[in-house]
Amino acid sequence: MKSERKGLMTMAADQRRTTWADLVVIQEGPSRFRIAGLMVAGGCAGAAVAYLLDPQRGHTRRAHLRDQASHATHELQDGLGVLARDAGNRGRGVVAGVRYRIRGGSADDRVLHERVRAELGRHVTHAHAVEISVADGVVTLAGEVLAREAEHAQRGIRHIPGVRRVEPSWSVHRDAADVPRLQGGRPRRPTPELLQERWAPTTRLLAGAGAVTILSMARRLPGPIRWMARCAGGALAVRAATNLPMKRITGITAGRRAVDLDDAISIGAPIEQIWPLVSDYTVFAKLMPDVREIRRSADGRLSHWTIAGPAGVPVRFDAVETKRQESREIAWKTTEGQLVAHTGAIRLMPEPGGRTRVQVRLTYNPVAGAVGHAIAAMLGANPAHRMKQDLMRLKSYAEARATQPVRT
Repeated sequence: MKSERKGLMTMAADQRRTTWADLVVIQEGPSRFRIAGLMVAGGCAGAAVAYLLDPQRGHTRRAHLRDQASHATHELQDGLGVLARDAGNRGRGVVAGVRYRIRGGSADDRVLHERVRAELGRHVTHAHAVEISVADGVVTLAGEVLAREAEHAQRGIRHIPGVRRVEPSWSVHRDAADVPRLQGGRPRRPTPELLQERWAPTTRLLAGAGAVTILSMARRLPGPIRWMARCAGGALAVRAATNLPMKRITGITAGRRAVDLDDAISIGAPIEQIWPLVSDYTVFAKLMPDVREIRRSADGRLSHWTIAGPAGVPVRFDAVETKRQESREIAWKTTEGQLVAHTGAIRLMPEPGGRTRVQVRLTYNPVAGAVGHAIAAMLGANPAHRMKQDLMRLKSYAEARATQPVRT
């Protein structure tokens, strides 16, 4: 009996030791991950401190970081101000509309005339061909209008607060061929706000909130539907954050416009000295390190470029001049079928004191659109930063030439 009792006690002790060992292992697992995370965080913090406190370039880096933080703060304040004004105006408009629908009301005929004219311009291609008269809330429409636009215009005018009745007495035409007042122009259709190219601040806020809601609810959905919901929520979030249409974000069917770049600089030299530098493309290879080679055709309109792309990969394209105004402006665009399609323009404007303002506008469609532009910026190939550097080199080169003495 004693031996059996000792055996049972030994087994119980072993079980207690095993359980304690297991608990130690279980407790040590998370602590190891925690220690590894702390080590990584400490390494990142040390690298940041070394980067900012570098004896040679630390002061410049800290100043640049302060400037970026200040700029981001101002941008945030401006954005919040615009959002508050937009939301306030929309809220007052909704309240006024509801109050009018409930209590009813009337509007001055002159005010109503302007409302009708503004609404008419959203539906009718040739608003100047329509004559409007308003009397006691009754709107009379006369003149000429196309058949495909008449019904939409009347429906929109009926919903204007203060309009009691619409009496159309205009001449409706199926075709504008025999009506001089209806020639030309482009058909107008009201575009829903979510289908517009640029969204209002309130729309972006609501769309972003909707994207967050979709992403948070996607976890409870089954597999295929969950991934579809996540893709839709992610696309909506990117659309709201960038305020760009999806074709410009992805670059699909965006043509030459997916990313817009605009910069300018003031140079201490007259236009007569700046124009030869910007109109002769071959000089760019001397001023811009990323431009490797430029070859021009015999007539000077077509040029073949070789530039350094991301990671130094050469990018080649052909461009043709679309506009040249001597000493004022030069514009170009890439020919069809290029990998990176773009258009650009350089404008020269005189300033007081014999100075010249050089403005460069560039729109281009990289691979993957605005997403590709963001990736290139993260890899150190930011076109906006390169444009600013190239303008600074042009400024230094032109001003150095302007101060050189004239040889006789």
